[in-house]
Amino acid sequence: MHSQPARPDFDLSRFQDESRRRGVSVPSIEWPPELGSTNDELAARLESSPGEVAEYAVIGTDFQSGGHGRLGRPWTVPPRASLTFSVPVRVPPGFPVDRLGWLPITAGWCVAETLREHEIAAGVKWPNDVLVDGKKICGILTRACPTPGGLVVIIGIGVNVAFTADELPVPTATSLSLLGAEVRREELLASLLSRLQPAIAEVLAAGDLVHTTATARRVRETMVTLGSSVRVELPGGQELVGRARDLDPAGNLVVETADGEHRITAGDVIHARSA
Repeated sequence: MHSQPARPDFDLSRFQDESRRRGVSVPSIEWPPELGSTNDELAARLESSPGEVAEYAVIGTDFQSGGHGRLGRPWTVPPRASLTFSVPVRVPPGFPVDRLGWLPITAGWCVAETLREHEIAAGVKWPNDVLVDGKKICGILTRACPTPGGLVVIIGIGVNVAFTADELPVPTATSLSLLGAEVRREELLASLLSRLQPAIAEVLAAGDLVHTTATARRVRETMVTLGSSVRVELPGGQELVGRARDLDPAGNLVVETADGEHRITAGDVIHARSA
């Protein structure tokens, strides 16, 4: 049995210093040693006291004991090995609900750009992952929460920072340390938020025209799914095989198959090869 390497606790003072250096404004940040799920914690607060939850307030943790991914799949990682946090985003009145699919892929682009700052060539995988050389380094989970003041979307992000090879949750995952990048989580979070806030703001301000924004263009450029041959496992057990061609105005994946184009609103995408 392998012992876990020593890893530092998240340092709030260090994060605040790094945020000031980057000009990032965060209304509040909480970072308990352990939480069941940062998304669940934020959702509970929005349900009980929605007026007290500020936009882009950060709730993170060193150990998420009850984390989950898409479709409720469990996702548990060693303490202090990942950057795990959630932020709430208020959706403007009148914003088309069918355009909310742009939020997780925009967050993915922000993560990819942040990793590129550390010379990690990351790309976005539709609909909510970030990959490096085909291996997952980040997962994103969004959750819509109706409140008396309007719709709030929680954006939950988990970046694999300091996993050893023995600790990887699946063989198709990787981490910054395994890629040779030693990055403090505080620095990573400040850098990520400096991109996330303006990118999400642009998306939400664009309404029906979100797909025409500079952010949407950058998302497409960074999305490794586009141009790839894919197998899509659809809800209900069906499969679709074809070439991922584009994103439609709602951020859905457009897959070209032998019998025509299909718009995928939900499903697991497996990359077969680059086209």
